[in-house]
Amino acid sequence: MGKSDAVGASDVTLGGAVKRKGWQRVLMYPAVLGALIGAVPTGLDYYKAFVYDIDFQHVKHAEEQRRLWVKNFACAQNISYQQVKTEKNIVVQVGACANGDVLIEVAPPRGNRILEWISLERLQTASAVSGLSFIGRANAAIGVHATGKQGSPGMTRIAQGGTSIKCQKMHGQNKIVRIVQEGNKCFREEISVMKGAVLSRKPVSCSSSCG
Repeated sequence: MGKSDAVGASDVTLGGAVKRKGWQRVLMYPAVLGALIGAVPTGLDYYKAFVYDIDFQHVKHAEEQRRLWVKNFACAQNISYQQVKTEKNIVVQVGACANGDVLIEVAPPRGNRILEWISLERLQTASAVSGLSFIGRANAAIGVHATGKQGSPGMTRIAQGGTSIKCQKMHGQNKIVRIVQEGNKCFREEISVMKGAVLSRKPVSCSSSCG
């Protein structure tokens, strides 16, 4: 092999090494970035906040809400609500699952409806928990009694079971679509599991599906 041949072979080998290093960088950097994010919980929470489109400080709470939605999905479709209405026309519904987990829905006259799960474990560790049921404590706190009369000023009991769920379906991991019946009217709601809010609510036929 001549000198020029040796140089040519060296160039080819070097070029191949450079190319390989380039591809290795492309493959390596995401892995390194992922390892760094995974190693720093705060960094991971910032990443999740970006993906979920929520505030950084709400990430863990949002993930717990999603876990409870999955756990209590069947219960949420058949849950029986207790309702109260404030003097500002805010309707608060509270329903309990057989396992003790509680779903609270707040419907202001304007703005998005809010949904919040409270697990039995959280209720048991809360300082305010007593021997009363959650609904009993809520009624006692706002002064609404079983007679249906007004208790605390501005609070009025609404008939139990005013809302029923005709159907309910998960769309992806973070959205629920459901048809809600209130009296003789039905609405199609899209719920953000991570944000705990009804993002859209439109009147529909009560025979509509959740597909």
